[in-house]
Amino acid sequence: MTRSARPTAAVLGGGISGLCAAIALRQRGWDAVVFEETESVVVGAGITIWANGLSGLDVLGVADDVRAAAGDMTLVRIVDWRGRELMRQRSEAGTLVALHRRDLNAALLAALPDDVVHTQTSATVVDAKRGVVEADGREQQYDLVVAADGVHSETRTRWWPEAGGERDCGIRAWRAVVDGAAAEALTVWCPAGECGILPLPDDTTYVFGASRGRARDAGLAYFDDWVEPVPSLLREIDEPIVHDLTDLDPVRRPVKGRTVLIGDAAHALRPHLGQGAGLSIEDAVVLGQHCSSSGRFDGEGFAKARRRRWAAVSLLARRASSVMMPTNPVFGATHRLAPLMPDRLMMGAVDRIAGWRA
Repeated sequence: MTRSARPTAAVLGGGISGLCAAIALRQRGWDAVVFEETESVVVGAGITIWANGLSGLDVLGVADDVRAAAGDMTLVRIVDWRGRELMRQRSEAGTLVALHRRDLNAALLAALPDDVVHTQTSATVVDAKRGVVEADGREQQYDLVVAADGVHSETRTRWWPEAGGERDCGIRAWRAVVDGAAAEALTVWCPAGECGILPLPDDTTYVFGASRGRARDAGLAYFDDWVEPVPSLLREIDEPIVHDLTDLDPVRRPVKGRTVLIGDAAHALRPHLGQGAGLSIEDAVVLGQHCSSSGRFDGEGFAKARRRRWAAVSLLARRASSVMMPTNPVFGATHRLAPLMPDRLMMGAVDRIAGWRA
């Protein structure tokens, strides 16, 4: 193997966590290469980024570009499926934004040299301990391998069998960006479903629906009698991105030798908190903080720094699922009691999660 004077890293996966990791490593003096098996990394529907994620993007030097491409969510009304207001989520300007995922990925891609990201290139960890990766039919050893290959991570399945697999949440989700700007940011709850409506800057709207049980089998027709503009916007979707949602118990020991799991490969969340992107951005920033310019990776320090954070956010995401789409009558009472409680009390746990700073 020909080695450069700079430490080397292979990043498996060109999603949010992978691109952010490459930026963070380059800031620390590493040569990083990203392997992505799909044709393009500039894809997806909509996404929200909270203050914690924006703090990480500030460190990576791309937050201004992301904010410029995003809509500011200073007020999000939360209502039930009939339109009764449950609470209001207020945020300071610039601390909660929504944007097209392709615009986020484009901003991250622009922060990297052209030769860093290799699309349509599958990569496999051949030896996790030694940091050996096979890509394009060649094996190469790296000082660090970052497995950012998503919830279906082949790296985790092969090298972390003790971590267990994905868990079916019993929820199906539909996501799309449609033409026309919604009048307001809105989240709609129902015992068997949830819908989000987030206006974006370019006269478009990010809309998503999710449902469980028999409602899931009804598809988007389940939302036909919900409060407007839910049914109208969902009817605008030509080809939604459809997922049967899974989550993952956070991997307690995400480092093996020279290989580390980050992002959804390490802690895939239910989407109800909108923290999937934020937590992945955090991972990349903290990863960079534990890599020295000499090529040393403090894997134990990284794991210690992230373990409790992953566990706390994962637990809260599962509880949020029970509150928003309750199967238990006790949790279902939240929809009836929410209008009687102060908004800040209801949103307190979410605000604490978003309070992380790089």
